[in-house]
Formats: sequence, structure tokens, C-alpha cells
Amino acid sequence: MGSDNAFSNSLSCPSRRAQTSEEDIFSKTNLNDEKLLQAFKAHGYTNLTRLSQRVFKAQHPSWGLVTIKYAQELKHRHFLKQEAEFLYSNTNTDSNKKDTWPNYCDYFSSHQNDCLVLSHLSGNTLLEIQNRSNINADMPSQWLSTLESAINRIHVLGYIHGDIKPSNIVLSPQGQAQLIDFGSITKIGTERSVLRFDSYTPRYSRHQSVTNKLDDWFALAVILEEQLDETDLPSRYQVLLKQHRQARYSASRVFPFNKSTIDLKS
Repeated sequence: MGSDNAFSNSLSCPSRRAQTSEEDIFSKTNLNDEKLLQAFKAHGYTNLTRLSQRVFKAQHPSWGLVTIKYAQELKHRHFLKQEAEFLYSNTNTDSNKKDTWPNYCDYFSSHQNDCLVLSHLSGNTLLEIQNRSNINADMPSQWLSTLESAINRIHVLGYIHGDIKPSNIVLSPQGQAQLIDFGSITKIGTERSVLRFDSYTPRYSRHQSVTNKLDDWFALAVILEEQLDETDLPSRYQVLLKQHRQARYSASRVFPFNKSTIDLKS
């Protein structure tokens, strides 16, 4: 990727619940954070609401409701640029087509932070839903098919998402599943050993040395196994989980895991 301003050519963009008011944000931030918030305002972002440690929701006169993600540490900047590069190249410019992930809006640097601006996706994450309700009774019928379509779209482009998990799946008010957090996006067939930084969630990972479409499908299979009754788990995901566990078991018989390995993989 080029300079920090490589994504500053804006593309048109069309929620998550408010966590902290703008007034509270400024009263609780340190000097560096306050400078960054002032930079956001200088770029036209108002009504700032903190969503998490490095994520804000804001309003912009051109793009409307947006999400601002920022990073200062080298590793986090790497993942942010990786996400920006993918979304910049694959933003939906067709207003009649439903979004399956956020649209790229802007990318800039300020006060030693890289900042990525994305269209804000309204709705709740799968994690939020599962923490507060009966997922079998509360989930819209089309959520799985739309999520599979989103994953397939990434694969057609030659990539894997690389970090499919409940907190990275957003369900829109219309019941459509959308994916967020593309920091782990990786080309299919990439040797993990050559990656500058590798990021995944062990609970949903196959722990393979080469990236593969099955990485995303396995993660989804684990999510569904956690959420659904066994009788409701589609057979294709049952087969994938069974094959993976048989392979892991066979490998452990030939190359028994030591205790440290087991702890890392659990």
C-alpha cells in the first residue's frame, strides 16, 4: 500500500448503540486522545460517540452516519491498512444493492494515528444478540443465507475474511447478515509463515499453515454449533466439523500434543 493518504479519494457512502456521549468523551480522554478528537472535528466529523477502545461513531456532512476506526501501534495500523485496502477496492457504489460489509469512505493520518472511515452499519452483532436472547427464537430466518452469500462474495474475490466470529457479524434491522472487521483479510493460498502479522481467533480457527476457503466455513460451523441445537445444524457444517476433528485426532495420535500446545489451541 502507498502513503497514509492512499485512500483519501472519497467514495460515496450511504447502527450501533451509543456508548459514551461526546461531552463524556472529552472529559475522560487524555491529551493525545483529545487532539485526535479535535482532528476528527477538523475533518468534518461531529456527534462523536465511542463504540469501543479504538472505534467511534460520527456524523459527516457528505457520508452521513459513519464509523471511525483508528490505530497507533504498528500491528494495529497494519491491520487497519489491510482492511482499508480491501474495502477501498470492493466498496458497493450501487445504491440499489444491499451492503454485505461497510463501504470505504476515507483514510487519513493524524497525531500518529491512522484513521479509517467507513459507512456505519445499523443493527446488532450476533454476539450482542446471543448474550441477551434465545437465538433460535429471535433470529430472522434469512440471516444464515445472507451471511453465506457475504462469505462467498469474499471468496469469489480471492480472499478469506480470516476472523469470522459472532462479534464480527452484524444483523441489520431487516434481518440481513453483514460482515465487519476486515483486518485479517488474506488472499486464498497464502502461507501464514510469510505474513508480517497474523491475526485470528483460536476458538474459530482451523490452525492451518495455508489460508483456505474452509477457514471461514469452519469458523461459521463452530458459531452455528454454539448457537443451534444439534438437530438444527445444517448437515454440511456437521460434516465439516466431523472431518476437522477426525483429522486433528489422527494427527494427535501420530504427533501427540504436549501440554503447552494444548493450552495454546484450546
